[in-house]
Amino acid sequence: MADSTLRKYIWLINTILDAGKITFKEISDKWDISTLNYKGTELSKRTFHNHRQAILTELGVDIQCSSMRENSQYFIANQEELENNEVLNWLTDSMATESLLLENKAISDKIVLEPVPGGREWLPVLSQALRDNLRIIFQYTSFHSTKNNLADRILEPLCLKLFKRRWYMLGQTVDSGKRLIFALDRITKLELSSEQFTYPEDFSAKDFFANFYGICSDGYSTPTRVILKCYREFPKYVKSLPLHPSQEELEHGDGFITFGYYMSPAYDFIQEIMSHGDDIEVLTPIWLRNLLKEKSDSLAALYK
Repeated sequence: MADSTLRKYIWLINTILDAGKITFKEISDKWDISTLNYKGTELSKRTFHNHRQAILTELGVDIQCSSMRENSQYFIANQEELENNEVLNWLTDSMATESLLLENKAISDKIVLEPVPGGREWLPVLSQALRDNLRIIFQYTSFHSTKNNLADRILEPLCLKLFKRRWYMLGQTVDSGKRLIFALDRITKLELSSEQFTYPEDFSAKDFFANFYGICSDGYSTPTRVILKCYREFPKYVKSLPLHPSQEELEHGDGFITFGYYMSPAYDFIQEIMSHGDDIEVLTPIWLRNLLKEKSDSLAALYK
């Protein structure tokens, strides 16, 4: 599916979602002034209905009509598909933001964005590798290494993950099948191999990362019950942006709320907890509480 066509599909989904219910004429009027319509083409009913069918077939989003009358309205019949489809949700949000920026160039100096580290240049190659199950040959410089590593690595890519403005690749080694994670911005060379591999039928990218916060699966990665006590105004932030899909509210008190999770409290999660200082207290597990105490004591010692 061409990139420009996908953008049109996402634009149509966003337009109908924003309106709730909308007539074809209203959709056509919005298309006339859309930044995507740089050629000034008219949106015909035939094209519109072709887009509807393609969106249902390729993206799983069902655009239905309230009636067969002239002023009938169109709506998204299965909005839960957008809520449950992380990739489609991300595409929808990203392209909605892109459209907002393009349509408001006059205030571009009043919109401040975060820079994204390098690595995006490898996405097309990795996308092809994932699509065709091709091994890749690459060179990688780790932050834990004292020198650049110029040795070629061979990997069978399994999935891509975006975390805190960085793209990561999960792949398995050819000889042992060990699964490793690499940050794309630390890749210095990348090319496709001509060798195909058999993608593991039992592998699910979503399931692999289900117990983690972020991308780390280190020595603390055994799934366990985690209970956090959040103070003052911070519970509002945790409720609006959950730390993990398993999050549940356990207790409401005077100036605090406790939240429960079932997850693997690995390195990324520990760093996230520490970044919020005394707004979060770890109650359980005890080993994690003690680890946070040790790190807090070490931090305090730096400022004595």
